Parts: sequence; structure tokens; C-alpha cells
Amino acid sequence: MRPALRVFLVGLVLLATAQAVAVAQPADPVRGLALLSHFRDSLPAHSGNGLRCVSCHLENGTRAQAMPWTGTWSRYPRYRSRPGYEETLARRINECIARSLAGRMLREDSRDMRDMIAYIAGLNATPRGPGVDSVKRAGNATRGRLGYAQSCARCHGAEGQGVPGLAPALWGAGSYSIGAGMARQYTLATFLRHNMPIDGADTLSAQRAADIAAYVLGKPRQDHPGKERDWPRGDPPADVAYATSAARRAGKPLPSARPLLRRRVSPDSLPR
Repeated sequence: MRPALRVFLVGLVLLATAQAVAVAQPADPVRGLALLSHFRDSLPAHSGNGLRCVSCHLENGTRAQAMPWTGTWSRYPRYRSRPGYEETLARRINECIARSLAGRMLREDSRDMRDMIAYIAGLNATPRGPGVDSVKRAGNATRGRLGYAQSCARCHGAEGQGVPGLAPALWGAGSYSIGAGMARQYTLATFLRHNMPIDGADTLSAQRAADIAAYVLGKPRQDHPGKERDWPRGDPPADVAYATSAARRAGKPLPSARPLLRRRVSPDSLPR
């Protein structure tokens, strides 16, 4: 047997063994929480900005007003209109990695994914809590600039760059992509209304939250490749941040273009 072929065959055996060990290893929810809490440090090859999963899912995914993970595991698989098909929880997590973390998706059968799911599954018995009142109103960016300076800049920085160890970036290359849910006006305004400032939740009025959201979302952020394929049935929400192909074909009103930055990493390709 040629040496090169021998090395190749040995490599295949080692790879198969490693995969078998990974599958046999039980999922670790403690490690899963560590990954969700320190995504960029733990999985740098898959991170495209400075955010962590818990930057939005506050209190380790348990705060009722901040898109909690409680009760999530039992709700999947489920149909979601944005992709237009039934998603597994692993796929939903990957969507967050690609969009909110502007990152590169994980293998859905990887140890990292299984550990993160294990943590979320452990929250399934926790009551999800009441929903929050959505802030479905337009914002005024000029007023929002003043509101941001008064209520947000002390933690997130005057230029939205974030402060390491204190608060994440709200725009720029270090923040979520335009494909993220937080890039939608109503979603961000609702989050701000009920969760910010961090030391004064529920102190912003609905209009002030909407104004600050309009200001923040008018700033540049990373692009999300393939976003035009979202909502393939032509049913995008009223506050979607970008035009979709299905909406164009249906002749629906399209949102104004927002400033975009070049994507740091591809969302779908896996590192070799």
C-alpha cells in the first residue's frame, strides 16, 4: 500500500472514530450555557460580530420580556414564515447564529449544537410567562438621536460601538446583521420598551422606544446574504428591514434601503 493512501485511510478511521465518540457523548447543558454566554470566545470561527446569544436573550434566556428560551424546546419543529418551511430547533439556533451573530452556522449534529439545545431543553419546564405589549408604531429618528444620547449612550457608547464587558454594539460591524429580528422596527422598539435601560426597564414610553429604535436602525450594519429569499410566500411583516423577492413579485410596498456593511463571514459555509 502506498504511504499516501495509508495516511489517507488512517485519517478516515480517525475521523469516523471521533464522530462516533462525539455522537456517543451525552449532551452537556452546563457547557451549552457557556457557549451561549461566550459565543465569540468559545467558537471564534463561527462568530461574525461582538455579540453573544445572551446579549438579546437576557438573564440566560429566562427574562420573560426578552425573548425567553423557557418553553422553547417543546415548540419545535414548527413552521416559520420567514424561511417558509418547518424548522427544527437546531436550524432555528443556526438562523440566530447567521443573522444576529452575523456568523457561520454550526453542524446541526455537532457537540456544540447538542449542548446548546440541552441547556434550552432544560428550561422547558419553566413557565414561559405572559407576553409583552408590542410597540407597533413608527419612530422619529431625529427624536431618537436625543433619546439615545440620554438613555443609551452611557452603556452602548456615543457611536453605538458598545462597551466591552458592559453592553454590546448596537450598530456597525460589531452588531447584528440586517437579517436579524432586532433589525425590525417593531421588534427592537418592543425590546427597548420592556428591557432598557438595563437598570430601568419599563421606564421608556412606547413612542420614545420607537424613536430610539428608528435612530439605531438607520445606522450601518452587516449585510445578510440571501435575505431577499425570506418570506417566500410574499408575507413579510410590515416592519421588515429589506425588500424580498416575493414581495416584489406581489407588488407590495418595499422598505427604504438601509446602509449596509460588507459581511465578515459567510453564514452557510463551514470551516475546513
